[in-house]
This record gives sequence, C-alpha cells and structure tokens, in this order.
Amino acid sequence: MSHPEIPQHLVIFGRPGCGKSSLAERLGSEFGYTLIRTGEMLREAIRRQDFLGKRVEIHLAKGELVPDPLIFELLELNLKSPGTAHLLFDGFPRTMGQVPLLEQFEKRLDFRIDCYLEIEVSRAEAVARMTGRRVCPKCGTTYHLIARPPKVAETCDLDGTPLERRKDDKKEVVEFRQQVYDDNALPILQYYEARYPGLCRKVNGEQPFEAVYSETRRALGVTDGADQGTAKR
Repeated sequence: MSHPEIPQHLVIFGRPGCGKSSLAERLGSEFGYTLIRTGEMLREAIRRQDFLGKRVEIHLAKGELVPDPLIFELLELNLKSPGTAHLLFDGFPRTMGQVPLLEQFEKRLDFRIDCYLEIEVSRAEAVARMTGRRVCPKCGTTYHLIARPPKVAETCDLDGTPLERRKDDKKEVVEFRQQVYDDNALPILQYYEARYPGLCRKVNGEQPFEAVYSETRRALGVTDGADQGTAKR
C-alpha cells in the first residue's frame, strides 16, 4: 500500500535519547525509506578500525561531535544518488557547519528535503532514557531495558547477538552530549524554522513509543485509518 502524500526525503531531529533512531527504523520498514544514519555509519567505521574509524572513536568516546570534515568524508563513502529511493536522514546535520554539506549533497545528487521533523523530549527525560539504552553491536538495532526491551534479556531480537551499552551512554558523557545538542542542534532547528516554516513539524516524544509513532505518522500526513503493518513504498 503506497502513501504518495508523505514526504519523499526527510530529516529527523531530536536530542540524544529522544527515540528518533527507533522511529527511523519503523518509518523505514513501513514506508520504504532508505536510512542515512550518520551515528551508525560512525560506529561501523569504529568497528572496522580503519584510519577513519580510529579518528572517529576518539571523539565519540568523549561524547564530542565528530568534526564536519570527517562527517563529509563518511557521507562521501556512503551516500549515493537516491534515484527512486526515499531518503531519511537520522543524525545529520548536527552542526550549522553541516547544513551547507546537506545542501551540497542535495544539489549534487538531485534531491530535495521536503520535511524537517523534530521529536521533542526534555533534557531530563532524555538523560533518564539513555541510562537504560542498549545497542546490538552487529546490526545496530537500539533497545531500552524499560521502554523497548528485547524479547530475551540483553540479546538482540534480530540476530541473537549480546547487547552492549555504548561508551557514550555513561552518565557524565550523557550530560555532556545533551549540552552539545543544546549548543549545536537548536540553532539548526531555528534556521530551518525561519527558512522553511512550511516544511517543519514537531512531535511530542514524551509518550509511549506507539503513541509517538502514531503522532509521527499524522505529522507526515498519513491518516490513522491507514494499515500500519503492510504499507511499503
């Protein structure tokens, strides 16, 4: 079942711990978006332990944003012309310096972002969520011990790999990452709201996951009556 009314190319924003990666996975599954996930790209580079990955690891272990030139290098390796595909950017842009990078890729690969979606969650709520987060080191699927637990404790539902707590989910790193978001992402949101007010939408992220997802679908123009289980582009 197709949904021609939904955005063709989408950027999701939200502070660390807001649940945007889980939403991105669900949207990708339902609507056929190709996920462009810089966070997972960075972690994959670290797993490879190549020259790029070793440079990235130094920054992520401290909770710092990876410098824009490294992000550009990463996207150069991973981002191809979408053709008929529909792109969903999760975690990019993260700084004002990356905004022109996205615009550059739009021109080079001939696509246009037609929705900027923010998942709103308070800083305190985000910190509480992140302490219970677990990630599959093999496929990158994200879980939460309370909000979205795996079927088998500490084990990935998809491939059975033992889950891990990310290095950047330590308490002091979590607090630092929240401050980094406030300092860097909020100006990006203000920029897009001023430049493209008709393309910016917000969703209340402080709800159970299914409620957040339903509100997200409505924000993207999908009616509640649509079949959530079979829709694909």
